[in-house]
Amino acid sequence: MKKIVKSLSSMVLVAALVLASCSKDVEFDHIEEDLNAVPAKMALKPLPFEMKHPKMLPKLSEKAIFNDVPFDISQAVEPSKCTLTPFDDVIAASVASNLDSIGLDWYATYTDINFISTLIDDAPQYFGEDGEDTQRVNRITRKLERFWFMPHEVTVRGQHNTTLDDYDKIVEVLTSPFFGLPASDANAYAFYFVNFVNEQSTFLTETPLLSFDGFAVALGGQFGQNDLIVVGDGIVELLAETGLSRGVVWNGILAHEWAHHIQFNNFNRWYPDGAADNAPEATRTTELEADFFASYFVSHKKGATQNWRRTRQFLELFFNIGDCQFNSDGHHGTPLQRMRAARQGYRLARRVQKNGKILSIDQVHKRFLKKLPSIIGEEPIIENPNQGIEIKDEYQLDVEAEALQ
Repeated sequence: MKKIVKSLSSMVLVAALVLASCSKDVEFDHIEEDLNAVPAKMALKPLPFEMKHPKMLPKLSEKAIFNDVPFDISQAVEPSKCTLTPFDDVIAASVASNLDSIGLDWYATYTDINFISTLIDDAPQYFGEDGEDTQRVNRITRKLERFWFMPHEVTVRGQHNTTLDDYDKIVEVLTSPFFGLPASDANAYAFYFVNFVNEQSTFLTETPLLSFDGFAVALGGQFGQNDLIVVGDGIVELLAETGLSRGVVWNGILAHEWAHHIQFNNFNRWYPDGAADNAPEATRTTELEADFFASYFVSHKKGATQNWRRTRQFLELFFNIGDCQFNSDGHHGTPLQRMRAARQGYRLARRVQKNGKILSIDQVHKRFLKKLPSIIGEEPIIENPNQGIEIKDEYQLDVEAEALQ
């Protein structure tokens, strides 16, 4: 099997997923004195953020991680209808609103810590900054389990900015095998982050980009954990700022990440020689398939049962999270391609659900492969550079769905 590993700043650290408990009992008087005397980043030894664990890698050779929040927009290097989206504008505004030098210095470190924290967090989970989305996420998870016949296989976890203001959680991450710091050093950094960096920066821990993750990790019981889906408060908040409802955002993200776990379970059969000859195209194929599976679920009467108004927003969701990084190993497909994939999943659900039928995962996979050439083609589905998005109305989609029968 070809190992599917997608770009993420701390992704290589997944190979060291071994939970460890370390003592946090140290004396702080000298630490506080040192930090007050030299209140600067260089007062402490550099953290080993590029730490790799090559001896551990074989344990995950048959596993994978998908990161589904492409963040950088690169210049197009091949002909394609590709454009910036409202989501790009929201991200840019969020960065520009209150970024300061301290926040810039420590942003990558903070996101690394927050990423790792979700992998070792076994506390009761909540979703949304104040838990406002917890019931919704639990309800969607139950529907996904029933629809795809995957009960108790996937654990969903939330990612929160508050982790970076929690002294004990920071120490737990820094003393874990991912960073491997001794307790004294971990406590020194935690004290410095909570009492200096967080107090001085107007960016950290306020920015939604601190909890901006959305990813799936296939563990298959290794290290005593289920397969994981992690969704951050920040990605939901910023997508909602584009005008999408939070319900649509949660349905879309969870259904998409769940589709990755379906791929993990079937990758040997579906893509025995890999999804494509090169990494960017292979990633695009699996990501567009996840969009297709997700749309099929949210549109089906026995899935999320979204009406047309919400389905229209769902198509906009996948348009917004497309990217133009054609040479990147993490290329997910252009905005137009992602909307096409979601639209084809919608049409498939409309066609087969009248008899109450739920297709098997193999049947959905075969339908996707049949539609893939048109999904990545250049036929115009959206044509309005001034407004960015135009989606055919419900009547037109109804007619097309009927014609496919």
